[in-house]
Amino acid sequence: MSAVENIEIAHLELRYEHSRIRQPRTVARMAESMARFGQLVPVLVMQAPTPVLIDGYLRVKALTRLKRDLVAAHLWPGSESDALIHVLSGQQGRSWELFEQAAILQELHLGHRLSRGAIARLLAKDKSWVVRRLQLFDTLDDQTIALIRAGVISAWSAQRVLVPVARANPEHAKTIAAGLKKHSLSTRRLGLFFEHYKKSNRKARQHMAENPHLFLKTLEASQGDQAAKTLEQGPEGLWLKDMRVVKHILARLIKAAPQVLYRGQHRLERRRFLTAYADAAEKMQALSQAIERSPDDQQSTTPDDFNPAPGRLPDPGNPPAGEGLAQHGAPGHQGHTA
Repeated sequence: MSAVENIEIAHLELRYEHSRIRQPRTVARMAESMARFGQLVPVLVMQAPTPVLIDGYLRVKALTRLKRDLVAAHLWPGSESDALIHVLSGQQGRSWELFEQAAILQELHLGHRLSRGAIARLLAKDKSWVVRRLQLFDTLDDQTIALIRAGVISAWSAQRVLVPVARANPEHAKTIAAGLKKHSLSTRRLGLFFEHYKKSNRKARQHMAENPHLFLKTLEASQGDQAAKTLEQGPEGLWLKDMRVVKHILARLIKAAPQVLYRGQHRLERRRFLTAYADAAEKMQALSQAIERSPDDQQSTTPDDFNPAPGRLPDPGNPPAGEGLAQHGAPGHQGHTA
């Protein structure tokens, strides 16, 4: 790299300014630091008829904020495309926003006519790494790209939410982006929105796209009501609810048993089903024992009272788990046959 030279900021061509995300807070902090300590890291400039700023746009903005006329710069000795590859490869010791990576890759691909494969080789990356980032520009419309560049929509939101939505429905992606301009959403809330969007039907997706903020408010209010209801009911209510679910599951299992277990079935297949049954029966037996151990303050003998006999729960009409296994053959038992 060449020695550091001072260059007039007014003479710089900001050719790649569009590839950077606006970060006013970062510029303000950088300007404060430069006011105290000066410019510690030179920018990178491509020498041409007019010097082209390759890297250091935030530093130049900070110096401009401080009303400085000069910027310390390294002059790149090679080609412009090599300079872009140099900064993108991380050799400047900086991290890149995904959008900024994508924007420079776009310049290399379209402006400097390098193929995706050639760019990947020069960066020592897999071609898919290049393709995924270029999808931001291949898939999203110019208005959405402008919102990302302005910092209104995060690159994460664009890559993880807007790009997949745009592949399925470009108009929905545009509408969602416009909604994010009015009401910004955290990445967590936008991720929640997208999970529900993927599961919804066409009509629901249309309403969600038109107002993501309203959908999330409604969803969170509904979840809050459910949480309050659960808290009000306490563990007793949750226990009863779960027990009803178990009842319906058992009813389905009983109905499906003749189709799952049948004469002539392969031994290994039968063993798999009966092993699952034995595991579930063990849990049911543990539940029975837990109930039997629970205190009973009302020692009533009326027929309507629930007063199980010691050792097991009444289960009229259904054989115990052990008997069921004996009839079908327990997994691993010598008498177990197909």
